[in-house]
Amino acid sequence: MRRRSSDVRWRVAVAQTALIAALGVSTAAHAQGLPPAPPPDVPVVTPPAEPPVPAAPPPAVVAVAPPAEAPRADADFNVEERRWAIGYAGVSNLPTGAGSITVPAVGLRYWISPSTGVDVALGINWTDGSTDMAGMSTGKNALFGVLFSGGVPFVLSAHRHVNFEVGPILTVGYGRTSQGPTSYNMTKTDFNGVRLDVGARAGLELFFGFIGIPELALSATVGAQFEYLRNAQSADGTNTSDTTYSLTTTVQNSPWDIFVGNVAARYYF
Repeated sequence: MRRRSSDVRWRVAVAQTALIAALGVSTAAHAQGLPPAPPPDVPVVTPPAEPPVPAAPPPAVVAVAPPAEAPRADADFNVEERRWAIGYAGVSNLPTGAGSITVPAVGLRYWISPSTGVDVALGINWTDGSTDMAGMSTGKNALFGVLFSGGVPFVLSAHRHVNFEVGPILTVGYGRTSQGPTSYNMTKTDFNGVRLDVGARAGLELFFGFIGIPELALSATVGAQFEYLRNAQSADGTNTSDTTYSLTTTVQNSPWDIFVGNVAARYYF
């Protein structure tokens, strides 16, 4: 009876083991046929937005002045080699109170820079003498004139053999003379005159480098000026004067007047 009970327990245990094994196989097979379970939801963390980078400021605009136009290397006009010039500065007619006297001037030019220069000129004319007749000597009426002129030429355009120049000019002149006494007029009369010109001129300065003499230059100008003329005389304590004002061009009525006071020849060194 005890043995039969043991057999029954053994059979029950075997049956339970088989059932458990069958359930395990069924569960495994069912698990292989199903899709894998989705992963658990993971919260998406959004990184904080970075502040916008400010745009770079535009570059500062720097105004650059254009470089001064340098003279051509092959130009006759070269202030680095030749700044000074001397020469004939024209002829001026100065009032004497009893006519006029012609005074040529000698000029000096200095270039401060390739575009700016300084002109000065000085002229003197003095005439005197006597006449002998039958042992008698009679003095001539002496004439004297002096002038000073100054200007500031500016080069507006420079080329190989020629410059175009403009500039203001000032001229001051003084002349004088006297008459008598003579055998028929014992009174001596003194005369004097003053001239003042203020104006501006424009023209060309031609250099003779095309014939191998770049140091030699010839200037021809025209322009306009204000002119003041005063003539005076004095005799026996009586003084009289005559004054004239005018605004005129520097080229007068005759075509050849351009060569009187408007042409200058210079030699540079």
